[in-house]
Amino acid sequence: MIAADGEAVYHVKTNADYRRINARDVGNGLFVLDRPTRGVVIEDVRIDGAYRVIENNGVDRATAGCVGLRVSNVTATKLRRGFARIRYDSTGGVLTDITASGVMTTGAHDLPCGIALADEASDFRFERCTMRGFRWHRKPRQYWNGDGFSAERGNRRLLFRKCGAWDNSDGGFDLKSSESVLDDCIAGGNARNYRLWANIRATRLTSVEPLKIGGIGDTVHFALMGSKAPAGAPIVIYIAHLVVKSARAWPIFDVHDGPVQIIVGTHDIDVPSGTPLIRRRGKGNVPGGIRWSGAPPRL
Repeated sequence: MIAADGEAVYHVKTNADYRRINARDVGNGLFVLDRPTRGVVIEDVRIDGAYRVIENNGVDRATAGCVGLRVSNVTATKLRRGFARIRYDSTGGVLTDITASGVMTTGAHDLPCGIALADEASDFRFERCTMRGFRWHRKPRQYWNGDGFSAERGNRRLLFRKCGAWDNSDGGFDLKSSESVLDDCIAGGNARNYRLWANIRATRLTSVEPLKIGGIGDTVHFALMGSKAPAGAPIVIYIAHLVVKSARAWPIFDVHDGPVQIIVGTHDIDVPSGTPLIRRRGKGNVPGGIRWSGAPPRL
């Protein structure tokens, strides 16, 4: 057992393997990728208490892209900031069989997020990853951020397969990335189970009982953020099989800012009578309505 006393531990090196590690009380990175790296393998790891498990932040503001990162079979609990931050032009990563849970964060700048991608990170695959309980406690009239999975504009070609996001104070999946795919994913107990800002293709997508933890954000199954650009093309949300389960009448699709095209194949929707199928916010709209491959639901 490594007792890190609040410090970072490994400064990762190219082609290095890190296996069968137990650690507690870790600072900003049990694994720190602060220089360009290739071929790093992280496997069979247990962490009890950390600020962040994987930190990708270059030394002296230099870039530190990672290529071919492999992370598997990791359990992390009591995370104050997040499981992983991946940045720069990192590419070709595969993260599988990861379970991570956060604690309520109160720091003014410590926005919590399970897995966060930024800059131009691309071509990452996440399989059987579950992010739970990343919450930010703020004043009642402030926005309580805190996401399970987050990807910024500039990120590309991300695949989430059999991933889950539970009990986060904002988005379960908050994705601005392009060319992303959600394959048999589930989200529940988040303020917005899915918050989508760009074209998304999904196979089976499940949303279970969103829940407001606190703050001024909405509580919905899907928050769809259309383009604010004048005459901008609609973002396209394609879901082959949609599953929605809720005991309360939270809106299913909350559409903001601009046009959104929604295409749904089959569906299994179990919500109270009168639940709003589409709620339009500001200039948000769904030109022509939702396109269903079969009969639409009766709500």
